This record gives sequence, structure tokens and C-alpha cells, in this order.
Amino acid sequence: MKKRIALLLAAVSLVAGACGSDGEDSADKGGQAQSPPATEARPVTIALGGPFSGTSKATGDKIRAGAKVAADEINGAGGVKDGPMKGAKIEFKEFDDAGMPARGAANIRTIVDDQSITAFVGSGISDVSVAMAPVASEAGFPFLSAYASSPKILEVAKGKKSVFVVPPTFPAYSFSVTDELLKAGKKRPGIINLTGTYGDGIADLVVSRLKTQGVTPAAKESFASTDTDFRTQLAKIKAANPDSLVMVGLATSDATIVKQADEIGLKVPVYDPGGITNNDQFLTAAGPLANGVVGNTPTYAPRQTAATKSLRDSYTKATGESVVPDPAVFAYEGVRAVGEALAAGAKGREDLADALRRIDIADTGVGALRFGPDGSRIGGRLYVFTIKAGKPEFTTSYEQTGPTEVKEIPLDR
Repeated sequence: MKKRIALLLAAVSLVAGACGSDGEDSADKGGQAQSPPATEARPVTIALGGPFSGTSKATGDKIRAGAKVAADEINGAGGVKDGPMKGAKIEFKEFDDAGMPARGAANIRTIVDDQSITAFVGSGISDVSVAMAPVASEAGFPFLSAYASSPKILEVAKGKKSVFVVPPTFPAYSFSVTDELLKAGKKRPGIINLTGTYGDGIADLVVSRLKTQGVTPAAKESFASTDTDFRTQLAKIKAANPDSLVMVGLATSDATIVKQADEIGLKVPVYDPGGITNNDQFLTAAGPLANGVVGNTPTYAPRQTAATKSLRDSYTKATGESVVPDPAVFAYEGVRAVGEALAAGAKGREDLADALRRIDIADTGVGALRFGPDGSRIGGRLYVFTIKAGKPEFTTSYEQTGPTEVKEIPLDR
């Protein structure tokens, strides 16, 4: 028995010695002991929201496309570039609100409760963002409204200041185009607008801007999001003998408006503060009747910075569209903002909002991106154009300098 125990101990000793020898040989061969491979960072899941069905589906499609371009850029460069989440890849969970505030509110409650989700980017309809923002703010959950840009989104978010509006807000869209109308000497504009937070909000701001210059609209009519025949409203505006027409809708409705206005003989200069936004959908649907329409957009095609070229080329490659429309631009910027905040040190949803308030992206492709303490964008730009020969011809630009202030600035390159 003693001999067996001695032999067993000797065998154990030999095995231990052999293991030690292997380790030493490995260290000698490699110069130092090899560390275990790093584990891949868990993905960053962003809730992507918008009207992916219903009458505003085209807007949701563009939100998806812009967000995907941003995620592909971040992921293609190795994921989040620095910070505790370095190397993490961006992925999405989609939430369809169908343009319905009640559904949006239900979605955000689900999103907030899902601890795997880091932030929300999206929302194409202001009424939907207004319904969602208080829930996100109360929970301190990072919420970036892309395209929807009513000032009410920030007004109702009175909780933990975790709500951000990526685009310029309504005053910038309204005032820039209204100022162009006034510069053209128009004194009797007719107004036709979509009902709801977006349409009524923009139209009311147009009226208030006109009032500062002593101008009163010749007529003001509204329509519902489901309407496709605007002849009755346009006939009432025509009867008021306007010298111009301001239309506040979306690309599809506004294309129909210019067609039906032409049909009934309402042939006056047309101004659009934010609805057509220089996108192919309006240009295609309106055809030659698009010529002469004045609009604004955050995407300035002649701009030739490296970031602008990169964004335009990436979007065209992904979608086949030659113009990056507003919903895509702002969804792209929203995802970029989340990636930048994480790279700056945010660990997740708990401290992401604070990091978002500190980001400073010099050029996203449409200009600088930074946020004020209230979550509004600082220095957002809108470029004014007139459609000529089926293409936008840019004339000037405006910068939002405060919640309800804009100033005209030269076109940048």
C-alpha cells in the first residue's frame, strides 16, 4: 500500500511538472504568456419607431433607411469607437406606430420596460412624439425624436430631461419660408394645412410670422390626413383672390394639392414650409407642376464637405434615391448621436441622456449636431430652394438661433 501511494504521488508530481513546463515553453516561445481573447461587447439595441404602416408609411420607410445607413457606418468601422461599450455593434428593434399617438404611447411603455433597449430613435408624426415623450422623460429613458419636431415634444417632457429633438423645430421651418414669401412681396397668401400638431402648428406659426409684418392671410383651410380631394378647400381659397398659396402637408398630399390647384385654375406661387423637403417622391408625383414651388430642407445638395458626400453616397447606394430626405437625415443623425454618446463614455441607458447633451459632432453631412440643455438642437440649418426644371435651385439658408428665432445666413459649401 505504501509503495502504491508513493508511486501515485510521483505520478501527480510528474504531471504537475509537465504542465508547468508547457506554460514556461509557451511564454518563452511567445515572449510572454498569452492573454485570453477579449469577449465581444454586447450589441447596442436601439428601438426604431415610426409609421411603418398606414398613410405615412413612406415617412417610416425613410426613417428606417436613414437609421440603417448610420448603423452600417458605425458597425462597418468596428462598432462603437471608444468608451466602455467599445466595439459594440448597433442593432434595431422596430416599433410601428402607424402614425397613431395611442399606439406610439403603448410602444414607448413597452420599450422603457425592455431593459435590453438602450435608446429610442424615430417618430415621424409630431402627435405621436408628443404622446410618447412624457413616458420616456418620466422614466429617464433616452428618446430622440427624428423628423417629428413640434416644440410641444419638449414642452410635455417635464421629467428627467432625457428627450431630444433632432431636427430644427417648427419655428425654423415656418419662419424661413414665410420670410421668403414676404421678401417676394406677397401680401395675401392663402393657406391650406393638414390638421393635427404638425399641420396646425406650422400653419399657426406662418400666420403669426405674417402678423409681425402686418400681413393677414386671404383664407385658411384645413384637411385631414385621410383626405385625397382638396378641391373644395382650394376653391374657397381661390375665391378669396390670394396672391400666393402656402401648403402644409406631406409630400404625397402636397403633390396632389398642386395638381388640384392647377385643375381649378388657382395659379399662384406656392410655398411649402417643410412638407416637400426636396425629396424625389414629391418631384415625381407632382411632375412639371412642382416647378416654381418654394420649400426648405436640411439637405443642401451642392454642399461638398467630406461628410456630405459620404452621407449622400451611402444613402444613394442603399436606396437608389438621389436626395437624402428629412426623415432619413434625422434618423441617421439620431443613431450617430447615440453612437457618439456611447463612445464618449456612456455605459448604457442610465447615463446616455447626460452624454447626449455633451456631444458635439462637427459635421454629420448636413451640419453640426449638438443639443441644448432642454434637448433642442442648437444651430440647426434649413436651406431654401425653388424647384426649377424638376430640380431644386438653392437660394439662401436659415439657422435656428433660439427656440423661436431664425436668422438668414449665406449658403455654405
